[in-house]
Amino acid sequence: MCFCIDNVIFCKEEEISEDEVDGTFKTLFGKLSGDDSEISAFELKNILNKVVSKRPDIKADGFGLETCRNMINLLDKDGNGKLGLVEFKTLWTKIEKYLKIYRQRDEDDSGTMSSTEMRAAVEEAGFSLNNVCVCVCVSGFSLNTPLHQLLVARFSDTDLTIDFDNFVSCLIRLESMFQIFQTLDTDGSGKVEFNMFQWLYLTLL
Repeated sequence: MCFCIDNVIFCKEEEISEDEVDGTFKTLFGKLSGDDSEISAFELKNILNKVVSKRPDIKADGFGLETCRNMINLLDKDGNGKLGLVEFKTLWTKIEKYLKIYRQRDEDDSGTMSSTEMRAAVEEAGFSLNNVCVCVCVSGFSLNTPLHQLLVARFSDTDLTIDFDNFVSCLIRLESMFQIFQTLDTDGSGKVEFNMFQWLYLTLL
């Protein structure tokens, strides 16, 4: 399912049900989630970092707690700050998809992505940002910058390469912001207004 808002296109995966989760994954989830059968941001951080540490074909500094909280905020349907079985399966499916794209777009097998590779990878992940610019006027100065350049500046390392955890963090952040915009854009106009409380809430997410 794809959505278009002001020339930004986002394609979202179909939601899954518990019946679609196979027995092997349910057993794995039971081992990872512990007695409460849910996964917190701290547990998610440990799980993801164990996975990426066993992948010599990708480079990652390690998933931070903030990124893991953003993942949970995106998928936490009941608002308890943790992931249940279906929510975790949805996240796992996303990360598997992102890993496949990351490896395919890492054309020089460096384990990281360049800004050019990042552009293609973001689009393949479901976000079309071509020719979209962010226009900001502050104290008489005008900034008109392609959104892709802003993403690279925000999520790249000092050498302008993007490792896997930053790539995932970028995509999760994009999807979260797109979801929030859709929720607030109640009339489908492609424009929203914020009061100060809403602005503070969104920027602190």
